[in-house]
Amino acid sequence: MIVLHEYPLSIVEHEGFRRYSNSLQPLFKVPSRNTIRADIFKMFEAEKHKLQRVLESNSSRVAITTDMWTASNQKRGYMAITAHFIDESWILQDRIIRFMYVPSPHDAENLGDALMECLLDWNIERKLLTLTLDNCSTNDAMVNVMLDKLDKSLLLVNGKLLHMRCAAHILNLIVKEGLENLFGSGVERIRESISFWTATPKRSEKFEESVRHLNIPCSKVLSLDIKTRWNSTYLMLSTALIYKDVFSRLRQREPQYRKLGPKLPSEEDWELAKEMCERLKPFSMVDKFEKYWLDIHGILALAVVLDPRYKMDLVDFQFTRIYGKEEAQSYSKKVLDMCYDLVSQYQAIQSKEDDLDSFSNFSCVDEDVDPLSDYDMYISIKKRSRSGPSKKTEMDLYLDEEVLPRNANFDILCWWKTNSLKYPTLGKIARDILAIPVTTVASESAFSTGGRCVSPSRNRLHPRTVEAL
Repeated sequence: MIVLHEYPLSIVEHEGFRRYSNSLQPLFKVPSRNTIRADIFKMFEAEKHKLQRVLESNSSRVAITTDMWTASNQKRGYMAITAHFIDESWILQDRIIRFMYVPSPHDAENLGDALMECLLDWNIERKLLTLTLDNCSTNDAMVNVMLDKLDKSLLLVNGKLLHMRCAAHILNLIVKEGLENLFGSGVERIRESISFWTATPKRSEKFEESVRHLNIPCSKVLSLDIKTRWNSTYLMLSTALIYKDVFSRLRQREPQYRKLGPKLPSEEDWELAKEMCERLKPFSMVDKFEKYWLDIHGILALAVVLDPRYKMDLVDFQFTRIYGKEEAQSYSKKVLDMCYDLVSQYQAIQSKEDDLDSFSNFSCVDEDVDPLSDYDMYISIKKRSRSGPSKKTEMDLYLDEEVLPRNANFDILCWWKTNSLKYPTLGKIARDILAIPVTTVASESAFSTGGRCVSPSRNRLHPRTVEAL
């Protein structure tokens, strides 16, 4: 009940709770706070071992998302680490594997050490697929720290695809930069007015009073945008536009507000804000897309190629729209080359595993040994010898097939589960690539739970107890 309803551990010592328990069963002895804590750790360890066995038995790679959060009630920094993988039944899974306290300073070295400790603890450093992180310089440096610690030969394309930047954060940067170029200081002036009227409860009440006087039928609350939150500037401006007449009225009636002078929004600012909110179209973002495309990198394009509804056709189509026909060919070639490189890497890994299995069977002395096991090894070698440069690869055969009709209800994991027998190598690649999250939302959502765990009534909890809860 304490875990389920997020009650403080001290509830077992509350007089009211003890009376209530006694009224239900007078013979029941209410456990102490320490006993409750010990029971929580037992539950935590049992669940952890259960998940460790799942990850150990699962043959696919594991993608990781991670983000930092500072508990306001403790002033401590916690790192949420979430594992994403596709299980043996081709069902996408995501599990929080750590919610760990990281001492200051939160620099690249400390964050890298904490993340590496987690990977080693869960024994997934050899199965690591990607790290999805927010787009900041500390995370960039942390990825370099991780690359120094990890065996690059075990990573996709020697670690070139390890860093997956949060696509939502990238998209936010593109829009923000576009807004600045399109709208200039107009956004700042409207932001300044919103900041003024939300600065104190008294000002907020005065603004709401003016809303009622003007009979504006809206209950939306003014709010400032947040730099790291996608679409927040748009939401800020669209709400401000509803109250445009209120701002004008207060400009005439409130001397303190008029003192903002040149920082007050002009009629032109409001018109531009209205136009932007009505359209929010791709405002000449080719340059910005070009700037951030390498940050998102081609693994997203690879995921599109592995969708039988699109394959390389959608990649070619979109690159042509963005870059023009001639330049698009070089971008498409990079994506295609990466596809073939991955196929080669996965086939090489599979070949080593087959050789080890064959050697193990060959060297095993047993009365019940299969007399044709060496024949299996012979066939395996013969198959590999046939796959020369003139023979079509799995990727060639897959791309040669016509794309499937577009269907919103299409289940891509179900399709690959069925067709992985036909395309075994591509099936393994799809099972890994399609597990990669493009945003850090999974880890950020853990902070909602974390915020409730480290409530004012729980602000003295030890970090290990916070993680267990």
